[in-house]
Amino acid sequence: MSLAVTTLKLEVLGSRPDLTSRALWRREDMETDYDVGVLDAADVYRAFAVVQLVMSGLDLQTWERLTASASLRRDWLAVTDAQGYVRGLCHVFAREHPVYGRQLEIPVFASIGLVDELRVAKRLFEFAKLRAKLDGCEKVHFWSSASKDCYSLDTLREAGPWDDGLIYDLGTDRGTVH
Repeated sequence: MSLAVTTLKLEVLGSRPDLTSRALWRREDMETDYDVGVLDAADVYRAFAVVQLVMSGLDLQTWERLTASASLRRDWLAVTDAQGYVRGLCHVFAREHPVYGRQLEIPVFASIGLVDELRVAKRLFEFAKLRAKLDGCEKVHFWSSASKDCYSLDTLREAGPWDDGLIYDLGTDRGTVH
């Protein structure tokens, strides 16, 4: 059994990190190297294979439309490995909850890997929490099931559920299942 030495570097530009930078967070250890950040245009087609795992009805044309611009890709967070493969992907957006206040919504969250799936999920979750804090959110809402209907991604901000899934409180570092 080998012990992997892990370091985490956070590159902060001014008082607010540039969330469009793929190298915002980089996990470096002796076994694996991950970049975590906003989905890069160069990774859109690699990410398509990952998003299809949770949204099997999604076709390439719709995916291209959902990720066509930098502003649309800002709502997709991705983890890539040293070889450039997308290992994790989530869709995020902030909205006002009638009771909890501003919260980060996560209807799609996927991580893949033969040996590192939990580490990929952890990196993606840590970055989602950073995004929530930077967007002024107090809570993170992981939906209980991803939208199987790829066309509903366009209307998630208005029509999505409020109280299903897991509500994670950034202030207490605890989640509540609804």
